[in-house]
Amino acid sequence: MSALSRKIACICGVCAVLLSLPAGCSRGPRPSAVVTAKGAFDELRSAVREEVKDPAKSAEVVDIVDQLEQIMIEAADARKAHAARLHVLIADYDATEKDFKAAFAELNTKRNSRQDRILAIDQRARGLTTNREWKAIFSKVAHALEAASQAELGM
Repeated sequence: MSALSRKIACICGVCAVLLSLPAGCSRGPRPSAVVTAKGAFDELRSAVREEVKDPAKSAEVVDIVDQLEQIMIEAADARKAHAARLHVLIADYDATEKDFKAAFAELNTKRNSRQDRILAIDQRARGLTTNREWKAIFSKVAHALEAASQAELGM
């Protein structure tokens, strides 16, 4: 194979890769982290209905999942509000260190409150399920909470 043939083959290979990139990226926009988290909570509800055999307890645990989803939505909204507040403070030449500390203190207080609520909900859910049921739904619980964390961070 001559040097010219190798160059042409190399250029063709690079072109093939470059032409395939748009096709690989043309799936459309990714769903938001909140949408992804809502899907994970839906999967968790389905797992609860399937695995928790007592209908009354199953309904209570599904209600708990609803509460966790609402906390996730609150967290995502709080992150957006905090970002907007910081944007205003950063743009304000006269904003003081006290103003920034107050914004972060409010964010932390609300986050700590959500964490306390999540811990209480976790204990209620464990009290309503058997060890076998908890183990059966645990992977969905972990997935939903991870998705909720991503939504809170806006990722």
